[in-house]
Amino acid sequence: MVKKNLNAATAVTTKALVGQEAYAKSLSLSGRKKASSAISGLHDSRFRGRGMDYQESRVYQAGDDIRNMDWLVTARTGTAHTKLFQEERERPIHIIMDTNNSMSFGTRKEFKSVTAAKSAALLAWAAVKNGDRVGVMSYGKNGIHHEKPVGGKRGMMRLIAHLVQADAYENTSEKAQQTQLQDALQRMRSIIRPGSLVIIVSDFYHLGAEVKRHLIQLKKHNDVLALFITDTFEINAPLPGIYGINNGEKSVVFNSKKSSDVKNMQQKQHQHLDNVYENIQKSGVPVIPVLTSDKLQDKIKQAIKAPAAAWSIFKKTVLQEDLGAKHG
Repeated sequence: MVKKNLNAATAVTTKALVGQEAYAKSLSLSGRKKASSAISGLHDSRFRGRGMDYQESRVYQAGDDIRNMDWLVTARTGTAHTKLFQEERERPIHIIMDTNNSMSFGTRKEFKSVTAAKSAALLAWAAVKNGDRVGVMSYGKNGIHHEKPVGGKRGMMRLIAHLVQADAYENTSEKAQQTQLQDALQRMRSIIRPGSLVIIVSDFYHLGAEVKRHLIQLKKHNDVLALFITDTFEINAPLPGIYGINNGEKSVVFNSKKSSDVKNMQQKQHQHLDNVYENIQKSGVPVIPVLTSDKLQDKIKQAIKAPAAAWSIFKKTVLQEDLGAKHG
């Protein structure tokens, strides 16, 4: 393991993540204001058991939700009783951060790993300002590590330290460890509390065969949002030329002057986008595409207003412009 060179374009720095606080002032993840809600139902969601603690049971009254019937007390007393719940004041926000070697890539402005960490910090700052608790789970080259949600700036500083440390070292061995998203989701499902918000930040190159199943199960009692971090080079064949490419695992030479190489690259680009759509978007999780060349804060603020439409907008604008509308 070797320590990364602390270049702000290629390495995650504390300064960059702390700096996102200033941009979070006008960003809201709260469902109390529908226009700026990240996902319909945040905080005010009517999911069963969402964000509620059991308080007591009382005699059933007309209009009570039958799903909250306390059958044990009803059987013991012979009188119908229903459970009362008290709303949680703070909502747990879990950020799942991809740190696999494929994230250490970028041709415009900065690496995907840097864009990803800044995006996560921006959303986390918005959550903290709303009074929620933030936690983080990183998965990738160093395995899976988790920090439980904590409120206030203390929770934010723990999250920032985790993101910086997770990015700080590179595995230079020929067989560098890669961790699948499905493994992180399986771990998250074992520790998460119903009513939480899960934000996945990844390029989605390492999914695993069970990722869709885990997402569907996770969504039954939680809200889930995905940020798809990508680079223009990964969705659009570059201008004619010879390029050296390193994906964190091996180095190759790509000749975009050869039509066969361009065609092969475009096929892989389309296949990856299809995988993201089939496994993430079709599992019911809104996907917000974020390019390394985007004006990050503007992009997220705009997309968070209507995350369900973000993928369609991405296809109609970036994909049609860059791929000539070849990707459906």
